[in-house]
Amino acid sequence: MVGIRDVAKRAGVSIATVSRVLNEDPTLSVTDETKRKIAESVNFYHYVKKSPVAKNLTNIALITTVSEVDELEDPYFRTIRRGIQVEAEQSKVNLKKIIRLSETPLEQDDLLKCQGVLIIGQVLSSVIEEVSAINSNVVVIDDPSIEAEVDAVYTDLTKATNQHLDRLYKKGHRNIAFIGGGRVRLDSQGNKHVSDDDYRKIAYETWMKQKGLEKYSQIYLEGWTTLDGMQAADLLLKKHAKDKLPTAIMVGNDPIAVGVYRSLQKNGLHIPEDISIVSFDNIEVAEFLTPALNTVNVNTEEIGKLAVRMVNERIKEVRNVSIKVIVSNNIIVRESEKNID
Repeated sequence: MVGIRDVAKRAGVSIATVSRVLNEDPTLSVTDETKRKIAESVNFYHYVKKSPVAKNLTNIALITTVSEVDELEDPYFRTIRRGIQVEAEQSKVNLKKIIRLSETPLEQDDLLKCQGVLIIGQVLSSVIEEVSAINSNVVVIDDPSIEAEVDAVYTDLTKATNQHLDRLYKKGHRNIAFIGGGRVRLDSQGNKHVSDDDYRKIAYETWMKQKGLEKYSQIYLEGWTTLDGMQAADLLLKKHAKDKLPTAIMVGNDPIAVGVYRSLQKNGLHIPEDISIVSFDNIEVAEFLTPALNTVNVNTEEIGKLAVRMVNERIKEVRNVSIKVIVSNNIIVRESEKNID
């Protein structure tokens, strides 16, 4: 008997890809050519997919603040989604509905059809209250500020910030600048609410004050993209004479750091000889920058997997109390910082 394995082999793709295409998985991104090959293989074998047994499926909704384009371009959120997808397939969880708040307002009817809800990114507390009123099985991903009685999974960026700064301090750095972005939260209609209380920025301010280094404290919040990083670094360079520049810059994420690198290098400055750079996220490009970037590695795929397990526990009533899970991170020291004599 012909099975899905035969279809996948002829199409030259994985069994999981065939399954997700045939089930019209909205989270899957494949080329039209791949879909054509799968369709040709299905027709060749006259394959008919088995209907799932509804009672064995757990349906969950995924609310995300990240657009589809941004998700494809940002490895941080892309790997969270990969972790969700991997664990969902293993746990027989069906991502029934994807709601991208930046593109589509929240519709309560979508949540009524699901047994649990995952929220990726930062939203206003009113959104969490609205979702929880409809479905109490909620897990918020990547927001340490959650106070509502829902589950949450995230990493400790405040601790990682302090570790970066403590290491730079031991290497003799005192004049340390910060480049990052504002904290962006969405409401149920997808409107952005921007504030300047990002965790890394707040931790930087607190640390500089504790060390008595307020006179060196300087913050540039242009945004979270590579272009924003270039613009912020350009502003910093215009503000200071070359001999008055910070000895180090802490950057809010790796895409920003790429822009900072470009700005410094086009202005004839060398990393780390002239300025040391440290960052967060450990995206693929960080290792291949010249020099390789010192950054915080966050196990984002594990964050996604944990979120699915946690919502499953609530749905199956394994527990009825909310929990907050902190996934550890680690600093990868490469080549982008130096000791100050």
